[in-house]
Amino acid sequence: MPAMKRRGQKSQPDVQLAVSYGNGIVGPSREQVRSAMEALPQELSWEELGDQLRPVFVRRRPLPPGVERPLTRMLPPGVEVALGVDIGPAFMYVGSGMLESWSVAFDHAFDRAMDNLRNEVNAERYLEMEYETFEDVPFWWYQSSGGLASGLLLLEKELALRYGPEPRLLVAPMRNLLLAAPFDADRELVMWLRDEISHEDPNGLDLPIFALLDGKLSIDTRGQEASRGMVH
Repeated sequence: MPAMKRRGQKSQPDVQLAVSYGNGIVGPSREQVRSAMEALPQELSWEELGDQLRPVFVRRRPLPPGVERPLTRMLPPGVEVALGVDIGPAFMYVGSGMLESWSVAFDHAFDRAMDNLRNEVNAERYLEMEYETFEDVPFWWYQSSGGLASGLLLLEKELALRYGPEPRLLVAPMRNLLLAAPFDADRELVMWLRDEISHEDPNGLDLPIFALLDGKLSIDTRGQEASRGMVH
C-alpha cells in the first residue's frame, strides 16, 4: 500500500500527480491520460469501442464543467455504476450522446461491459495479491493489470472464489485498488485508510465499506447502526 502517514498527521500537497503511489501501487500520470485521449479514433464508434466497454464506479470528485453526465445503473448490493470505456491508463465515461451515436440500447451496452469485465477478471484469476499490515491490521491488496480491480465488487461469485470462506471487509479507494481486511478489523481505521488513499488519486472513489460473509457481498452498516443506537 502507499507509504501512508499515521492518523492525525496533516497531508502535504503534491506538486503533481505521480505514476507511483508507493509500495507497488501505481496510477497514470496526467500526461499519460492526455496522450491516451489524444490517441482515440476520431469516430468513437461501437465497432471501435465495444470490446473496451467496462462498468466503472463514478469518481469522488465532480466532473469538469461541460462534461456530459455518465449513464449509470444501480447494481447489488446498492451501488451506482457507470458505463465506461477502457482507454489504457484511464477510463472514459459513456454519456447519452455517445450511446445515441451507436444506435445501441443501454442495457445491451451495459451487458457487453459486464461480459468484458468477467473475461478480464477470469484471465487474472491466479494473479497473486499483495499482503501488508497497517497499524497491526493485516490487509490483502489487489491491483489488476487491466486497471479495474474495483470491478471485482460487481462479481460476487468471483469475490468468494478469491477470498475464500473467511469473513472480510472490502474497500476500493481507487478504481484499480481493492483492499481486504479481517471482518473484525477496526472500521475507523479501514475508513481512514480508504479516504486517505482515495483523496490522493484525482479519480479516487467514494464507496462504502463492504462485507463479504458466506460468499455474499453487502454494504457494512454496523457503524451506522451504532450511531442510530446512540440517538434518543
